[in-house]
Amino acid sequence: MNLVAFETASPSGGVALMTDGILAGEAWTTGTQSHSKRCLADAEGLLEAARLRWEDIDVFAASHGPGAFVGVRVGLSLAKGLAWGLGKPVVTVSSPEALAHGCYRGEEVRHVVALLDARVGEVYGALFKPVSGTLEREGEDFSLRPQEVPKLLHGKALFAGEGALRYYEEYLRPHGTLARGDAVRLRPGPVAWLAWQRFLAGETLPPAEAKAVYLRDAAPKPPA
Repeated sequence: MNLVAFETASPSGGVALMTDGILAGEAWTTGTQSHSKRCLADAEGLLEAARLRWEDIDVFAASHGPGAFVGVRVGLSLAKGLAWGLGKPVVTVSSPEALAHGCYRGEEVRHVVALLDARVGEVYGALFKPVSGTLEREGEDFSLRPQEVPKLLHGKALFAGEGALRYYEEYLRPHGTLARGDAVRLRPGPVAWLAWQRFLAGETLPPAEAKAVYLRDAAPKPPA
C-alpha cells in the first residue's frame, strides 16, 4: 500500500512517500514561494526512485491547514487533483498536529506547542500533551496573537514551527524551549505518517469533500 502526502502550509514544505507504513522518501525545502513549482516534480522523483507509478498510489494526502492561504491550496489541490484523476481517496491532516508529531522526541514537558506564522501579528497553532510516548490534543487548532499563547500553558513547553521561531525570544522563552534542528520546522514526513494512520482507520474522503481549514479571513485587519 502506497501513500503520497503533500505539505505546503508553511515555507518548509514538500512531499513524502509512504510504502506499507514506512517512510520511503521525503523531499522538502525551507525556501519560500516554491511549492507550486517543486512539489509535483519532487513527487515524481520519489516515485521513480521507488520504482512506482502514479497508478500504484492507493491514497493521496495533504495538510489542510491552518497555514499560508496560497500554500494550503497548493498541496490540497495537488492531492485532490491526482486522487480525482486516478479514482483514489484523499486524507487530510491538521498542519499544527503534523508539526507537533514531527518535533517531539520524548522531551519531559507538559505541552508540545505547534505554532505557524499567520502574519499580521498572529500565529496558528495547537497544544498537545505527551502521554505514554505519544501526543494527545489539548483543544482545537487556534489563531491567536503570540503574546496570548503563554496564557494557555500550565508548565514547561516544547515549541516548534515558523511562528515559534519568529516570536520565541519576545514572548515564549520563559515558558519553554525550541525544538532542535530540523524538528523545529514542519516537514511532509509527519503529514504522511498521520495520514497513514487515518487511512488504516478508514478515515478517507472523496476528493470533492477534502476542504481547507483557514481559521480566519484571507485579509484580516492588522492588530491594534
